[in-house]
Amino acid sequence: MSNETKTCQNCKKEFVIEPDNAAFCAHMQVPLPTWCPPCRRLRRMGWTGYRILYKRKCAYSGEDIITFYHPNAPYVIYKQDIWWSDKWDPKSYGRDYDFSKPFFQQFDELLRSVPLPSLHTEYTTLVNSDYCNAVGGLKNCYLVFQSGDGASHIGHENTAYMHMVDDTKDSMDMSFSSNCELCYECVRCFGCFRARWSANCDECHNVAFCQSCIGCSDCVGCVNLKNKSYCIFNEQYSKEEYERKLKELDLGSREGLDRFAVEFAKFAEKMPHRMFYGRHNTSTSGDYISNSKNVHDSYIVHGAENVRYGQLLSAPAANAYDYTLFGTFAEWIYECAWNGLSSNTLKFCFWNYHAHHLDYSLGCHGSENLFGCVGVRKGSYCILNKQYSREEYQELVADIKQQMAEMPYVDRLGRNYSYGEFFPPEISPWTFNESMASLGFLPLSREEALAQGFNWREDDGRQYREPTAPVPASIKDVPEDFSKEILKCEYCGKNYQIIPMELDFYRQWDVPIPLRCPLCREKDRVASLNPMAIYDRECMKCGKSIQTSYAPERKEIVYCETCYQNEVA
Repeated sequence: MSNETKTCQNCKKEFVIEPDNAAFCAHMQVPLPTWCPPCRRLRRMGWTGYRILYKRKCAYSGEDIITFYHPNAPYVIYKQDIWWSDKWDPKSYGRDYDFSKPFFQQFDELLRSVPLPSLHTEYTTLVNSDYCNAVGGLKNCYLVFQSGDGASHIGHENTAYMHMVDDTKDSMDMSFSSNCELCYECVRCFGCFRARWSANCDECHNVAFCQSCIGCSDCVGCVNLKNKSYCIFNEQYSKEEYERKLKELDLGSREGLDRFAVEFAKFAEKMPHRMFYGRHNTSTSGDYISNSKNVHDSYIVHGAENVRYGQLLSAPAANAYDYTLFGTFAEWIYECAWNGLSSNTLKFCFWNYHAHHLDYSLGCHGSENLFGCVGVRKGSYCILNKQYSREEYQELVADIKQQMAEMPYVDRLGRNYSYGEFFPPEISPWTFNESMASLGFLPLSREEALAQGFNWREDDGRQYREPTAPVPASIKDVPEDFSKEILKCEYCGKNYQIIPMELDFYRQWDVPIPLRCPLCREKDRVASLNPMAIYDRECMKCGKSIQTSYAPERKEIVYCETCYQNEVA
């Protein structure tokens, strides 16, 4: 079998389907893709929302609820405990398949009628953590997303503004990290204590502005160090000299903090970067991959095997193509987003746990053999939420796949959606600027998103009031009642407030009040990661050809893994 070159239906660029990809599609009994890998990834991530919260009424009880569905979004939203209860029957919304209409039109109509849960949380495990989504095992948390009590089960308590952070306590503003305590503004830090403004660090204590450090303590502005203490800009000091210089830096004031951030950026630019952030891998490509085998063109993946075009997956995940978000005992997954927890053989699905053999289904936990269903739990052999016998189901599914080929859904840009395509962007419950893609992974402007077929939600002018107080330059000058004030983000202009727990944290650790809102700070952290792209370039030490997420035109010094380890060991 040889490579097959196709033209992407979306971007019109050529892409190659390799024999392994074709064999996987044959095994999953799906057609070859008509969109290129980057466009497929954007479609899934642009379809997936979880980060923007609103208030609206529960359609069942009339209660005020917190949800990630906009109040004007045309969906029926139930409070979580009601949605998960036996007070309603998802199958009561079942309907016959209409062969005179495209499948995705019928699925969209079903999606707008079947109740959806206000949030996707393990709500019975949450304590004082109402304003969080895609979480479990939290206590006293605020605006925490895709996080919780993780693999080490040490708990997740007293945190705010977290994104994909597990087993962490008493920390603020972190992303893609775990097992940390008393940390602030960190990205991909693991097992750290009192780390601030740091990235890609393991087992570090009392560090600030550090990158790619392992086992370090009492270091500031350091890069690529291992098991060092009392260093500033990688220069060794005695404990007394270090403490004196640290005090002179005045990182508790905004002026001192901003000045040092500029100095550190210049210093870090001169240090070698590894071509690939990963550990304990065999045959992998992409970036931020660990404990994996045969994982390629993937990004932020831990504990996976035989995966290609995967993003944001947790162990274990196996045998998957085009798989975005989650994992955890998931295998044989194709073109899916936010599926996992002991699931297998899922195709073109969104948010299903403990399920198998599903096509085009959403929120169908504990189910098997479903096609085009919404909210069916512990069900089997259903199509558009209507129950069938096994024989009826198999015959009708075959007829629907044929009809999808003969009568594809055509979106407003004229793109065809037959069997084998993920859900069209225009029927997503979330607009692009509510999606995970917009968090900084794959940002698009309003015009760019609309041109890609996504929807866009215009800003509410009520979120742009003038601030009620200026932000003091030093935390020492912040009044006790400052959490009552309305602030204005210096970047996007939206209002935000400092919650009491957050203010106490800043006071305790001598951190200035941030000038950007929580969402902009999160986007900044995501944007600090390398992009979801692979480039060919040469190691800047030995000249070896390498594949890396550092584009050739970027000015960082990039080494192959061998040269990097020889340099920093």
